[in-house]
Amino acid sequence: MSDFDLSYDYNLGYDYINSFVYWSSYEDDHTPRCALHASCKVRGRGEEFREYFLSHPCAGEKMYAETQLILLPTSEFHVVFSDEGQFMFVKSFEEKPGFERMAYRQGDVVKRKNLQMKGVIDILESDLRYFVEVAEMTTYKEVHDAMVGNKPILGRTRYLAKKGDEEIEVVAEYPVTVMNTRHTHDTWQVDTGPILLPDFSIEHELEVALFRQAYIAYNSWNYAEYAMRLPTEVKGVNHPVLYYESCGPPGAEIRNQLFAVKVI
Repeated sequence: MSDFDLSYDYNLGYDYINSFVYWSSYEDDHTPRCALHASCKVRGRGEEFREYFLSHPCAGEKMYAETQLILLPTSEFHVVFSDEGQFMFVKSFEEKPGFERMAYRQGDVVKRKNLQMKGVIDILESDLRYFVEVAEMTTYKEVHDAMVGNKPILGRTRYLAKKGDEEIEVVAEYPVTVMNTRHTHDTWQVDTGPILLPDFSIEHELEVALFRQAYIAYNSWNYAEYAMRLPTEVKGVNHPVLYYESCGPPGAEIRNQLFAVKVI
């Protein structure tokens, strides 16, 4: 057993869809804003948590033009960032190069290729909003009633992962957008995403570059499986594409929690 503290004495309360990240470039006279999709904390033994956030995706676009607003080749874009000023732009393309992952610190010069921006990101800020009252659910009836009662539900999955010889605690937090329940058997199942998880096989200079989109599924408090969006070779395609692959349990000592929003 690990000597990490496995207990959490606080309820998850992020109102993700009404929380935002925005960034500004004075040189471009331009500020994008994205709603948030999920968050993830990581720490090594004896360290404080470092928290990262995943934005909603959008299509690659040509800014402020009269026509042809969607950039070609078509692409999907999202941002991963921390409130400490690290951020990563991720684009996936239908054509070559397939995808780009570009990690920076606030104040760095941003790469221009396939991005409708230039120069420096002068401001990177988030606006986190919270539900007024959230309660953890621990029984089938609580989960069932919250789901069929159409209550907003939040999820947390905690596990231990290996980074070489080092053990890393990961805490993924997210809105539960898809789930299931049975009515004559005391069972339920979460299948939701995209969430944000680290991929410790990635070589990186900035920690933000570790993160990938994933889906997670579970129907108990101590087991989960995930599918991560990974570079994949496709027959007949001359470049890698990002595709979800089933990866099994994310780590050891998994603990899942579900929270019902009582007051918005």
